[in-house]
Amino acid sequence: MKAGIDVKRILLMVTPVALVLCAVVVVPVVLKRWDDRRERLDALRAEKQALYRARLEPCPGGVDSIGIEELAPRPGEIGVDIFPAFAAPEGFRLSHVSLSGHAGVAAAGYLPLPPPPPGRVEVNQAIEPLAPTYKTFPPVVLPQALGTRALETLKAEIDHADAAGSMGLDGVTYILRYDDKCAFAWSPAPGTRAHKIVGLVNALDSLSKEDASEATALHADVSRWIAELESDTRGLAD
Repeated sequence: MKAGIDVKRILLMVTPVALVLCAVVVVPVVLKRWDDRRERLDALRAEKQALYRARLEPCPGGVDSIGIEELAPRPGEIGVDIFPAFAAPEGFRLSHVSLSGHAGVAAAGYLPLPPPPPGRVEVNQAIEPLAPTYKTFPPVVLPQALGTRALETLKAEIDHADAAGSMGLDGVTYILRYDDKCAFAWSPAPGTRAHKIVGLVNALDSLSKEDASEATALHADVSRWIAELESDTRGLAD
């Protein structure tokens, strides 16, 4: 009578070989895939960090005020002015509890002309600035929690303005001021921190010019931009 197959003995013989093959073939493949995944995650985080650091820029000298006293932010407020290249400027003042919008500001003043070349007589160097014209909108009352979050978010962004200069000849310039601090953005690229800040600014600007009875519908847009900025800060701040 033939002896039966000893399955246990065969397993004992095969298992060490299988383990060796696994160690030689499978483990390096798994480790390589893990390293590749880690490199992709590191590259993705580095890209997100770069976008996070592309935030507001500190104002250069001479652009920290539009020169109109009535539109200057009061203590505790943030003043935002938006200057499109081919449209009338607009903006708003933001406090903890309200938004005060303005639009149509024109000819707030000219920067002084550069001196004439050596040997050339200075002629008509002074340009008489035109009287500024603008309109204001009725203040929009904000829920205090929303107003406080918006105010503190923008103040923090102004405080941390440290991006490199990127102004051009066209596009849209956003100037944000409070107390003696000033920061700006110029047509920021999508995905950057500055672009998300501008998203919040545009939402607030729209809200500042909305009829009070219709304003509540825009609160969600403001909250969404604040939440996105806060989420990035928690995940990416140094």
